[in-house]
Amino acid sequence: MYNQDGNLYKGIFDCLSKTVKTEGVLAIYKGFLPHLARILPHTILTLSLAEQTNKLMRKFEARVLPSSIKNNV
Repeated sequence: MYNQDGNLYKGIFDCLSKTVKTEGVLAIYKGFLPHLARILPHTILTLSLAEQTNKLMRKFEARVLPSSIKNNV
């Protein structure tokens, strides 16, 4: 819709209905697999790094924090 020449579509729903009529319902998901292939490794690495950082911080806090503060946390 952003790259249209002229006024092909009146709005998002007009664009959606014309796309479904001309190309079918699966045209809505045309870029899904490339997007998934790009974002999935990033998400996996981010969540793994966050989990490992949390584990490391728990170990660090167990060594550094006084016992009176550990009981409150």
